[in-house]
Order: sequence, then structure tokens, then C-alpha cells
Amino acid sequence: MKKTNEFAKRHQEFHRILEAWSGVESSRGIELMRMLMGSARMLEVLADHDLQEAGLSLPRLRLLLWLGVDEHCGNKDGVSPSVLSPHQHISKNTVSSLIASLEEQGLVERTLSREDKRSFNIRLTKAGRDLVRAAIPRHSKYISAAFAGLSAAEQKLLLKLLQKFFQSLANRISEFEFHSYKTSAE
Repeated sequence: MKKTNEFAKRHQEFHRILEAWSGVESSRGIELMRMLMGSARMLEVLADHDLQEAGLSLPRLRLLLWLGVDEHCGNKDGVSPSVLSPHQHISKNTVSSLIASLEEQGLVERTLSREDKRSFNIRLTKAGRDLVRAAIPRHSKYISAAFAGLSAAEQKLLLKLLQKFFQSLANRISEFEFHSYKTSAE
């Protein structure tokens, strides 16, 4: 209980100082961003904790899922690592590192590209396919439990609001001209 009180006190002080610094009566936008990003980071910690038992991490599972969905949609040739980087919102170096570790585990394989013999594609192995299919139901239940503090109606409303917010951000971003996508983490 002491930690909760300390957190609440710190939270109030944060707002007081933020409003004083910003000269704006409401720091709601910054607080919304802080809470969304903080919640996302905590969900990632929970997800990684759950996935460790399967020898995975959230970035590794996301990459395997991308490959699995792409394969399910008819792409049997695999995906170029340069395509994976922007779609996973991670750097090319991180994609290379993920691929190398997944390849060591026998979950993905490299094949020469049919279009460009100088490059290669990544695709799931049978072991990778089997691991994803086994991990998803369990992981889905684990992540769903993270939302147990919200009623089913609240979860539905949260999802609806987040979808609306996501679309609003996507519309704003589409107005920009990006030469390359980079996150603040890169």
C-alpha cells in the first residue's frame, strides 16, 4: 500500500510541475501519451515474461507471426529482411539479430530470392510453424488476463477508442512526407 501512495503522490507532483512548465492548464495530452506508453511497456514486460518459457521474446514472436501470416496468405518464398524492418518498426540491425537467433534455433531459414539472386528471403521452418501455432493460444490467454481489471464492456470500449485514436494518428501521419520511418528508440 505504501508504494501505491508514493506513486499517487509522485503522479500528482508530476502533473503540478508539468502544468507549471507548460503554461497550460491541462497537461491531458502528455498524460494520455505517458499512460499509453507506460501501459504498452508493462504489457511488453508481461508478454516477454510469458514467452520466455517457449524460448521467445515479444519481438521474436512478432517476427515469426509476420512470417506465418505472410505464408498463410500464399507467400511460400519467404520475406526479405528489408521488408521486415519497417513492418516490425525495428532497425535493420535488430531484424538481422532476430533472424540470426531464430535461425540458430531452427525456427526460420534463409533462401535465395527468386527475383534477385544476390539477396535472400526468410521463411518459417516446420519447427517455427509448430512453435507459433503452439504458443499463440497460450499467449493469447495470458495477455487477455492482463486486461482482467476491466470488465468485458470496458475492454470493448477501450478497444473501440484505441482503434479510433489509431486511425486519427494514421490520418495525421499520412499528411507527413517520410523518407524513412524511424522510432525514437532507434
